[in-house]
Amino acid sequence: MTVYAMLADGFEEVEALAVVDVLKRAEIEVYMVSVTGEKLVTGAHQISVCADICFDGADFDKCDMIFLPGGMPGTLNLKNHKGLTEQIRNFDKSGKKLATICAAPSILGEMGILNGKRAVCFPGFEDSLKGAIIADERAVTDGNIFTSKGMGTAIDLGLEIVKHVAGKEKSEELAGMIQYK
Repeated sequence: MTVYAMLADGFEEVEALAVVDVLKRAEIEVYMVSVTGEKLVTGAHQISVCADICFDGADFDKCDMIFLPGGMPGTLNLKNHKGLTEQIRNFDKSGKKLATICAAPSILGEMGILNGKRAVCFPGFEDSLKGAIIADERAVTDGNIFTSKGMGTAIDLGLEIVKHVAGKEKSEELAGMIQYK
């Protein structure tokens, strides 16, 4: 299993890094991918992170999941990256996994990908989840789509992904190891 965590200037640092950290602890292969053209990406709170690769060097054929952190203007910067939105469409059409958190589920909603699916987002972005069934949970999985509410639910999203990729036992073991539950 290989996950590409997409980073754009203005991304929510904790959302991105907490999910990446949880997945790596579960021994899931994760690459942070910059859509800026530079490996150094500055988050919404002026914390800079060095991505592993830039978008143009990413091989999406070898990727099983795209993860989009929220944050502003990070979500807008991800949404406006034509190459990324093309890959999101390809992933959805082929049933590959898409994970989003905070404002980022709005990208999938505006693309029509959430139609008929249960989803959550940061409060106030629900109107952007076009056709979705709005759930009242911290993290939701519906088919190939994973969504979560925000920074405070980033570990929930990471553990939810682990549960579906590596099994419930691994997710529960990891939650105990990190003193989450």
